[in-house]
Parts: sequence; structure tokens; C-alpha cells
Amino acid sequence: MQKNPWIDWAEQIRAIAQNGITYTDGGFDLERYHQLQNIAHEMTAQLTGAPTEKVDDYFLPETGYTTPKLDIRAGVFQEGRILLIKERSDDCWALPGGWADVCESPALGAEREALEESGYIVKAQKLVAVRDVHKHPYHPRNPHHLIKMLFLCELKGGTPTANIEISEVDFFELDQLPPLSQGRTIASDISLLKQHHENRDLPTEFDK
Repeated sequence: MQKNPWIDWAEQIRAIAQNGITYTDGGFDLERYHQLQNIAHEMTAQLTGAPTEKVDDYFLPETGYTTPKLDIRAGVFQEGRILLIKERSDDCWALPGGWADVCESPALGAEREALEESGYIVKAQKLVAVRDVHKHPYHPRNPHHLIKMLFLCELKGGTPTANIEISEVDFFELDQLPPLSQGRTIASDISLLKQHHENRDLPTEFDK
């Protein structure tokens, strides 16, 4: 999948604008940073096909210095099969996970997300990878710059439980994966987790 550099440029302009709005003490500069912010939002709307108002609603609540968002995913195996949850939003499957919460370690976040999204109790055992979404074929691209943390987790108990966001919960053979929600999870995430499940001595992977 070919990367669109315009999306990156719009994101960089938005970050510059937000950082400027946060730290400037001059009214003239503040006005110019707001103009840059509007341009970045209009570019994002054009590139993604989303209404400008929706882009505004997505970004404008953010304040302070712009940083990537952290997406945590739990890799849970049972007899060689991987745990996946079916997202109601796109009717596709993903590793259980979601945004990191403040005042919570990423490992605990992976355990919490697995329980909330699947009904299973898990224990985080190993950080398998730290992934920059820009360097992997996740799509559609989230408007935010995301960092994904993949944790290998041990199944401790619980029962599969659907909720308002998740319609199904199941384990799958790696050669029989269902359609993936590829903005959340791609096949290489799962194959990498499988490698670490079979060999716990492998080092944590990260992008440069």
C-alpha cells in the first residue's frame, strides 16, 4: 500500500499549529497558528473525504504539546489459536485493545482492554513490539499519529462476552484468520505475536 505524503504533511502542520497555540504569548502569532490549524484540518478533510466539521470535532478538544497517541493490543493464545474480537463499527476482527489510559501502565492497560473487550482475564507477560503505524500498512490511517504496543498475554480465565462495541469473541488458527480491522490489527501483528509465543527469548522489536 503506497503511503500518501500529504497526510503526513497535514499532520505535521496540525502539530506545529497546536504547539504554537499552546506556547505563543503573542496575539499576532496566535492568529497565524489558528490559520495553520484551519488549513491542516481542511487538508485532512480533503484527503480523507471526511467533512471539515467532523475533523474539527476530532481534533479541537486537544490542547497542549502534540504527541503521538498510544494504542495497546493484547496477544492471547489458546492451544495455538489467537484471541480476536469483532468490532461492530466495521464488522471486522482485531486483537483486543484500545487507547492507553492515564495513570495506568501499558501492561495493565492491555489486561484491562482484553477483559473489557473479550470477557477473558489475562496477564501481560512480555512487550513484543513497539510499532509506528506510519511504518506499517495499517489502513485506513487514523488522523492521529499512533504508536502501537503489542503485549503477549497469558490466558487466566473468564468467558467470552460481547458488548456495545464488540459483537463476537473467538479464537482462530493463524492460517484461518477472519477479515481483519486493519486500522487496528494487521496480519504481521499476529504472526509476530505467534513467534514470541513460541520463543519467549526473542527481543522486543521497535521501529527506527
